[in-house]
Amino acid sequence: MSKEELLRIPIKMDLEYRYPTGKHFTHFFRVLKEEGKIMALKCPKCGYVFLPPRPACGECHVPLEEWVQVSDKGTVQAFTAIHFKFFDANLGRVRPVPFGSALIRLDGADSSLNHYLEENDVTKMHIGMRVQAVFRENRQGNIGDILYFRTIR
Repeated sequence: MSKEELLRIPIKMDLEYRYPTGKHFTHFFRVLKEEGKIMALKCPKCGYVFLPPRPACGECHVPLEEWVQVSDKGTVQAFTAIHFKFFDANLGRVRPVPFGSALIRLDGADSSLNHYLEENDVTKMHIGMRVQAVFRENRQGNIGDILYFRTIR
């Protein structure tokens, strides 16, 4: 038996993907882009404020329709420093390492948002750290409109 060498043909493609986000994320991203506000959904029964937004309360099982603005400031609930490189679609390139990532509970919300931290030194990160969103200058209507969260005092 002879080994056959596979034929490789490198092709570079420029593909643009469009994903449906549903009515809740469509509203969330539209307001983020147009007004620079972070919106969440509040349960009419228990009052829990969901960020990211979702269609129904997990406890009460009722539809969520009441939009409330939450702060761009919040508290780190959990964190990590990431030391492996990967392609970040929001940047359109490989993300520099190390970088920080955290679950952040924004003031006014009852759930946490997973996002990048400006801080990348794990010895300076801590639960309870106060952070504030830094927005992209020319927002595009996606989660990348929040570039990262910077440490505040």
